[in-house]
Amino acid sequence: MNAVFLRKKFNLPLLVLFIFGLLFIGLYIFLITMDDDSNGNLTFLIFGILISLVALWSWLLNYGAFLRVDENSIKAKYHWFGKIDSKLFDVTFATSKLNTLILQLNTGKTHTIIGVANSMQLASYIRRNMLFDPCEQPKEMIEKMNDLKALRKKGIIYVCLGVVLMFLNIFLTVFLTGEREISDFTQTDWTLFSVMGLIEIALTVTVFYFANKTGKYNVPIEKLQYAIRRRVIETCELPSGNAIKVYADDNYSFRITVLGYPNEESVYYITEAFDQGYTLFKVYNSKIYESIDQLSESLEDLIEIDIKNKEIN
Repeated sequence: MNAVFLRKKFNLPLLVLFIFGLLFIGLYIFLITMDDDSNGNLTFLIFGILISLVALWSWLLNYGAFLRVDENSIKAKYHWFGKIDSKLFDVTFATSKLNTLILQLNTGKTHTIIGVANSMQLASYIRRNMLFDPCEQPKEMIEKMNDLKALRKKGIIYVCLGVVLMFLNIFLTVFLTGEREISDFTQTDWTLFSVMGLIEIALTVTVFYFANKTGKYNVPIEKLQYAIRRRVIETCELPSGNAIKVYADDNYSFRITVLGYPNEESVYYITEAFDQGYTLFKVYNSKIYESIDQLSESLEDLIEIDIKNKEIN
């Protein structure tokens, strides 16, 4: 299966953004030729360069990118320097966001590949073919997941507190300088402004540090949630009755058990979902069908769970 990258051979918003950047740079050049005092016009040059660089960076981000995955291996070249050349059993988790594919390897390294149009299909394909053999029981994984959630919650609090302090620092600076314009600053005001500016930079760096650190908990938490659901679905006791086949979706968010009757071809199925404690409960009991063939079309996109010698909790 190949990734479909969102190519940017012609992207009107990025083209407009790039032109705006060039216009700002051109405006700066025009102004300095008309006015010897270019200090006030330097902003146009800075914004022009930044806007142009952002447009070019986004435009060329996945130039020459590819990602190929089969039942044995995964190879990719993405962004500017990102590369993957691994066996599929090296992948321990795959998920997708909006046009973004996220892969975690058994080395702990996480690859976040943006600009992938079929990221959901790729993540599904990889999850279906990757190895899954957790050495922990659901209870242990739930405890670990709750610990990570607590750390993420603490990180979010730090980020919010940092943002509040950033605004307080700005308001305090304005108040202590008497709400004067920068052109009217005294020497004391400039000293105060410089100190508060350094504090603002330190707060900004701190906020970005905790935001980045907090964001890194998302994939491990999602990976544990997936592992818990899959482990429960594959090992939890089946609904009472004559179970014929068991299915789950590729994200293991629900389980369907097809049951039959002794010496009859007629079947019915029971759908189970998870509660907040990751316990399966029945949400639907179907009507009776003449045979399992009547269900084949609706079950073909699901994953069949092997119920032979299945471990029962």
